[in-house]
Amino acid sequence: MSEASGTSPLGGRRLLVVSTNYAPELTGIGPYATQLAEHWAASGARVRALTGLPHYPSWQVEEEYRGVWRTVEIRGGVGVHRRRHYVPPRQTALKRAAFEASVLATGLLAPPPGRPDAVISQMPSLAGGVLGARIARRHRVPHIPVVQDLMGAAAAQSGIRGGGRAAAVAAA
Repeated sequence: MSEASGTSPLGGRRLLVVSTNYAPELTGIGPYATQLAEHWAASGARVRALTGLPHYPSWQVEEEYRGVWRTVEIRGGVGVHRRRHYVPPRQTALKRAAFEASVLATGLLAPPPGRPDAVISQMPSLAGGVLGARIARRHRVPHIPVVQDLMGAAAAQSGIRGGGRAAAVAAA
């Protein structure tokens, strides 16, 4: 199929990618979310991403985004809608829960405008999965969760205080 001739199955589709992480983050889930969204945009889809402020792997909001509550930028043909969220400088299970809750709250309070044809949530972020499902349900469109990692298992393996309990809850 020739994307240039407009025969791409994604041509004109409105896709919303929900991911806590996105470019300019260079490690972790951010590059993967960015590559997916930009690939779909290059294939003719109208793609928007709902994401947080860049903070990974340093667990500090990048300098150029400090003090920003919400912003929209275009990256690689994708409309990137960023929302401020809590970023704990050190991880505990409780702080991680607060991080997830803040991602969920800001995304629900200020989703991107318009109706998508489908919502794709990228996880390990539990908040991203819940947020994507809520937005998809609101618009009565398909929700496609993409599970990259399991947060509870990651917490236990990385030594986060309380991570073992989080892993047990996630496995239940």
